[in-house]
Amino acid sequence: MLVKIEKGFYLNSQHIIAVKVAKDTLNGRFIMNIEYTPNSVQTTGLFQKEFDNKSEAELYLQTLHKEMLKS
Repeated sequence: MLVKIEKGFYLNSQHIIAVKVAKDTLNGRFIMNIEYTPNSVQTTGLFQKEFDNKSEAELYLQTLHKEMLKS
């Protein structure tokens, strides 16, 4: 099932390998990296999204999780 990552960017939920969240100590922003397999299993792609605060990152992560559970 397709999962909306960002407007105009969807991934098949089976292609998502990992979701990593970290806080950038320099500017205090939260960075979320979504690692996925494109058309070939031999390569990986990386989608990065930044958030100004923890609550925005948590909301996005919860929404992504709900979408993935539907598949």
